[in-house]
Amino acid sequence: MTYYKEFKYASEEYWKLNEYILSQIPITYSVIARREQIMSKQSELIGEHPKSGLFFDWCKHEDIPTTTTKKHRKLTNKGIDRDILIDELSSFILKHHISPLKVQQFEKKKSILNKHEFNTYVDRRMPFPVQNFTTQKGNLGEIILAEYLEASSKLEVVIFKLHFNPNIEQAMKGDDILLFDKQNISNKMIMGEAKYRGTPTKQVVMDVINSLSKDNLPISLTFVSDRLMELGEIDLSEEIDDLVDKVATDSIDIIYVGFIHSNEKVSVPIEAHLHNSDNENLVILSYGEENPNDLIEKSFLKAIDKMRS
Repeated sequence: MTYYKEFKYASEEYWKLNEYILSQIPITYSVIARREQIMSKQSELIGEHPKSGLFFDWCKHEDIPTTTTKKHRKLTNKGIDRDILIDELSSFILKHHISPLKVQQFEKKKSILNKHEFNTYVDRRMPFPVQNFTTQKGNLGEIILAEYLEASSKLEVVIFKLHFNPNIEQAMKGDDILLFDKQNISNKMIMGEAKYRGTPTKQVVMDVINSLSKDNLPISLTFVSDRLMELGEIDLSEEIDDLVDKVATDSIDIIYVGFIHSNEKVSVPIEAHLHNSDNENLVILSYGEENPNDLIEKSFLKAIDKMRS
């Protein structure tokens, strides 16, 4: 079997060639290790599961066998200490909602106000949702997805969009997350969508599939470019702005990642319905646990405590 042309990264032909190569490896004890060294299709697209850090300590992963349009990485809890996890997630909440300049402003006020006055000051200016649990669920899902993909793919979030939310109790419009290769902006990008459901259903899977259809392109590139310009990141801003045309002409690889956070049965509807996707560059990342609401509530309460301390 001979191939004389190059295949587009992650195209159907690309995966077929990978399957053919795998089929030629003899099934013997001596080559089991070689098979395991070959990346899963999930790893080809979003990188391998982190081998250190929070997500290594928190989650075990399973890259479930794939088809052309069904690529699912299932995350489950390894048994990390709950207080440690909540503390880490609360720090992520602060990082994604509060800019460094805003942190300096709070620190300045803390140095001149007594504890009661400072708590009142903070409570009136809380930079993340404290009343709308729906917004908390959505925001934390986006945050977990962004942090996971930075750890696995080595691409980066260049703008924390929640720093710019004019109404903290409401979800922001636009792409949930965008990640870029800062060393080569035109190399590839990741577009992500996060969903939370207390009970996983076919509908949430279809919602993610529809949001991350192969025909859906990122709509927040100009927002990212403008915010970078305002922050003085002129060169990076211009590189992101150039992507608008490259995306429109299909000149950059876009990896699509959906994250579904739910209970321990979250993988069931994903495995049953992900095949309906039309996007061979889509990976679904799932995380399920017994009481996901509790994790979200306590993580935001811990973030409030940190703001007041």
